[in-house]
Amino acid sequence: VVGYGIVQKLSLGLSEFDHLLEVFVPKPGKGAIESEEDAFNKSSLVPMGIYSVNDDVNSKYVFCTLSLAQDLLQFKPNTITSVEFKLAPGASENDVRQKLSVIFGNKVTTMNRAQLNDSLYKMLNAENLVTYLFCSLVVIITLFCLAGALIMLILDKRENIRTMYNLGAEVSSLRNIFLYQGFFITTLGAFFGLAIGCGITILQEQYRLIMLTNDLAYPVNFNAENIITVVLTIFPLGFLASYIAAGRVKATLLKN
Repeated sequence: VVGYGIVQKLSLGLSEFDHLLEVFVPKPGKGAIESEEDAFNKSSLVPMGIYSVNDDVNSKYVFCTLSLAQDLLQFKPNTITSVEFKLAPGASENDVRQKLSVIFGNKVTTMNRAQLNDSLYKMLNAENLVTYLFCSLVVIITLFCLAGALIMLILDKRENIRTMYNLGAEVSSLRNIFLYQGFFITTLGAFFGLAIGCGITILQEQYRLIMLTNDLAYPVNFNAENIITVVLTIFPLGFLASYIAAGRVKATLLKN
């Protein structure tokens, strides 16, 4: 079974016995090469199927029977290089790893998809970190606007605040009014932002709205840890901005 990219490059067709696919595999071992027959194991194959996964895979791999691969690579019938497992829904990866280690001992190495595609996942994690830092910068700039808006509100309501102060309200109580108001605005912004973000993530998981290629959707993962990270970023910064703005309510401001 040949990838669609290979079919295009070699102009292959299905079940064409007069247009065979010649496969060459270097022979294992060392020594001088005197002829092509000494250097390669080869076989003539008839493509019986075409697959399409993504552009990278389609242009690299040809799937054949295990016996043919063992013959080309000069492996013994009981020799294989790797086995791939697809876990059943609800199966625990750690439990499967432990059972495989019991069966095979230390003779095999078990790797999940992330470990097999280590460079790709490192790139995605780096992209995730850059996105987080960029969004954090946007949040900081927005919270400066919040602090400025609260300060303008304090100056605008200065006469009302002075009246409350003359009636016996303490400066700390007046500060808390604007502190709570800023924190309330931060809470509303975080709630609606998280709701929109979670909604977009779920829609991308279910309906593949954004595609990297014709067959590969942009990878997303709905993770509670990300929500906690966002909350722990927004609320302390929002509280700090509100606290700085509320600090403008001073006795000197109320007496002048």
